[in-house]
Amino acid sequence: MAYKPSYADRYREVAIKTANPLQLVVILYDAAIQSLQEALEHLKSNDISARARTLNKTVAIITELQASLNFEVGGEIAGSLDRLYTYMKQRIFKANVDQAAEPLAEVITLLGNLRSAWCEVAGQAGGKTTDAGAPPAAAPAITTTASPSPVYASSLNISG
Repeated sequence: MAYKPSYADRYREVAIKTANPLQLVVILYDAAIQSLQEALEHLKSNDISARARTLNKTVAIITELQASLNFEVGGEIAGSLDRLYTYMKQRIFKANVDQAAEPLAEVITLLGNLRSAWCEVAGQAGGKTTDAGAPPAAAPAITTTASPSPVYASSLNISG
């Protein structure tokens, strides 16, 4: 049976395809936060394979954000973000090995703070993304299927 995208899937696809680079960064933060929230639920229900899948998705998103840093333009800010992304991935790996919720909650907080900052930058740049938008749990999800997000995200200059 062929996969038929839902209306929500179509909406997410259009949102990603029409987003500017600043909005894409916020979408990636939303997806990472949502994945970590799902991983916390899987941790509580002791669903190891689902937890690993959602944590891998989160690490992939953070890796994409990290790979898109422009150190020439971003300077110290890009370096700080690079170190922060590395720290977040270490905390995610620790949470998975220790089966602990605390490191995941810490990363959710860090991502939420970064998301707020990027929303403010997007608002100042004339973007539509604000904190009044959808909460992270209802945000567009980045999937590992034929989504255009990696193409767009890899061309981002998120150094500020």
